[in-house]
Amino acid sequence: MAKQTVNERRTLVKFAVQRTRHIAGKGAATTWETIAVNIGEDESGSPITTDCFYCEWLNSYGQAALKQQADGVIRPARLRMPYVKAVYDALITSDVRIYLYGIQDEAHTFCLASAADNYLNQNKMIEMQVKKYEGK
Repeated sequence: MAKQTVNERRTLVKFAVQRTRHIAGKGAATTWETIAVNIGEDESGSPITTDCFYCEWLNSYGQAALKQQADGVIRPARLRMPYVKAVYDALITSDVRIYLYGIQDEAHTFCLASAADNYLNQNKMIEMQVKKYEGK
C-alpha cells in the first residue's frame, strides 16, 4: 500500500464547533467557537495557542464534480491535513464548520460532506470531503 502524506500545506483553514448555552431569562444561545490548540510555551511559560491550520485543499472538478453537483453538493473539495487530535475529535463528535482562509462569511464556510478519516489510524493525517455550507 502506498504511503500517503500531505503534500501541499498552503491553504489556511479554521474549524469552529457549535456551542449551545442556556442563558437565564433568555433561553438557549448558540455560538460557533473556533478550535484552538496549544503549540508550545513562550519564555515565561505561558501557553501559545493557535486556531489556524494549514492543509492541502483540492477542489473537485471533472466527472467527480459533476456527479457531486447532481447529488446536490455545492463546491465540493477534499481537505488533507496533518493529524491534530482536538480537530479530529471535534470532526467525529460535533457539528463543525470549516472556514476557508479563516474568513467567516457565507462564501467561505464549508461543512463535512463525508466522515473525517484518520488515515490507517496512524495519527499522522486527517482526510475529509467538504462542501459549501448552506444555512437555513
